[in-house]
Amino acid sequence: MSGAVTARPAVRPSSARSGQAASGKAPVRVCIVYPAEPLGVIPGGIDTFIKGVLRWAPPDIAFELLGITTDPGKAQPRRWMTCSLDGEKEFRFYPVLALQNSERQSPVPVALRFLLGLLRQRVRTAADVLEFHRIEPWLAFARDPRPKHLVMHQNMQDLRNFGSDIRWRHLPSLYFRLEDYIFPRMSSVFCVREDAADAYRARFPHMRRRIEFTPTWMDPDTFRLRDEGARLRARQALRLTFGFPEDAFVLVTVGRLDRQKNPLLLLEAFRLLHESMPELRLVFIGDGVLRPQLEERIAAAGLGSHVRLDGVQPPATIAERLAGADLFVLSSAYEGMPIVVLEALASGLPVAATDVGEVSRVVRPGISGELVDRHEPAALARAIRTCRDSIARYRGTPCVEAVRPFTPPAVLEPIYENYRILARQGSRDMA
Repeated sequence: MSGAVTARPAVRPSSARSGQAASGKAPVRVCIVYPAEPLGVIPGGIDTFIKGVLRWAPPDIAFELLGITTDPGKAQPRRWMTCSLDGEKEFRFYPVLALQNSERQSPVPVALRFLLGLLRQRVRTAADVLEFHRIEPWLAFARDPRPKHLVMHQNMQDLRNFGSDIRWRHLPSLYFRLEDYIFPRMSSVFCVREDAADAYRARFPHMRRRIEFTPTWMDPDTFRLRDEGARLRARQALRLTFGFPEDAFVLVTVGRLDRQKNPLLLLEAFRLLHESMPELRLVFIGDGVLRPQLEERIAAAGLGSHVRLDGVQPPATIAERLAGADLFVLSSAYEGMPIVVLEALASGLPVAATDVGEVSRVVRPGISGELVDRHEPAALARAIRTCRDSIARYRGTPCVEAVRPFTPPAVLEPIYENYRILARQGSRDMA
């Protein structure tokens, strides 16, 4: 997401309306409840999803966000403030808690700390609709009569996935019992994975019509195909930044360094290719709990001059990295519909990926990249080599065409229309 976020102290909390729709009617007010950080850069699909929903909202939808801050100097916890995207899309923001080292896993899960903060603070919101991006925060609003909307970004059967780093993997039965209690009390549920939507419809047949699949999208203003001159300049800049030779074939990946994203699988695949493909280089963009282990393995394999850890970067920098790279690689153990894959393809960058979540909707083998059905280094290495050998055929237009349907206007309008429907239902119920 490219929009710059600015902030200022808010009006009094009771003044929850953040503008009037073009028609003069009061806008539908939506309060998003999730530990997102709108003023900083936290890599992750859910934060990007939420910021996109805020950024492209039409005038008749107004937002509040109950989230977190990673910089108390910018956002004081437990106090409302007004933020804006690109200097014009305003929303109200209340940091429930301050979080340091957001990429390091704390002994007490952030989701639990966030829920406890909601319960203690009892934040007041005048929203018409409450939106959740995981189920636990719902507990703080269990008795609230307003319509509630849930967005599920994973198929939670992945709790049983060998690569899962979701804390609930230690108590999966309790988690699914909580779903059994909460789901029927949701007014609507959107799932970013279609198999998750199908599974929930089968589990809760009485609410089939309230459960829908929604894809993700890419920001075409930031992630776009460059002309050949601009691409070559980005290519040169990337190699200068990391001290790579001019003829290096650069792989790039973006995401948290954790078990879900499985960076160790990618590093091992790279190691297998290193001797036979000496021109290969690799850049990890992101941070996380596996960084120390990744650094150790890079050093042990003698790959320090070939593999770089770039840390967390803002969207504009990521766009430049993608424009200058040769191949994007996704090695995840599980996913929803990762926005970063759409961003890479929108930049004209082919993708070699594990076949997870909704990736196969946009990565078309032999056209825009290659898919791997086994989470093994040798299999991923073969996909990378195949892409390298036919990179001119994959790159550019075939990638852009693969993601053309996944733009904000096409994907987000059903989400905004659902807010309107829920608000009308809530008004009737309260009458």
